[in-house]
Amino acid sequence: MGIISGIVGGTVGAVGGIIAGKKLNKGYQQQQDMYNQRLADIKAHRDNLYYRDPTQTAESQAAVTEAKELLADNAKQAAATSVIAGGTAESEALAKRQGAEAVANMMQQQAVQGAAQKEAVWNAADQQIDAFTQYLANSKLQQAQGNAQAISKAAGGAGQAIGSLPW
Repeated sequence: MGIISGIVGGTVGAVGGIIAGKKLNKGYQQQQDMYNQRLADIKAHRDNLYYRDPTQTAESQAAVTEAKELLADNAKQAAATSVIAGGTAESEALAKRQGAEAVANMMQQQAVQGAAQKEAVWNAADQQIDAFTQYLANSKLQQAQGNAQAISKAAGGAGQAIGSLPW
């Protein structure tokens, strides 16, 4: 009776180790899939923000359009004032050029601010990518350690079952 219980106990231990190892692997695989998906999301978000043209955002385009309209109105007023005051076409051209320069300066400032934003986005994403890469590495290490324990338990159970055989 002792031999049978030893064999059964060892077999149950071995099977339990195998089942535990499979469940452990499934849990770690789900965790690793989650980390990989998060890494992909971070990279896609980073690339989306980093590679877009800051002067082409809706906010930038609205600001430029508003500035152009304001400058066009100012140019019309300057032209009307010039006609009444006896100004020249050169003064109107100067007003238009100043308006165009103001819009160009606005676009340049948006580009500079966009470059700073891109750098911040890239650095923040790099930090997140580093963190999730570390989480993934730790998960794989823990999975390997868990597998080693499960294999050890299964081997121990098998060894107990074999040791219980009446050779």
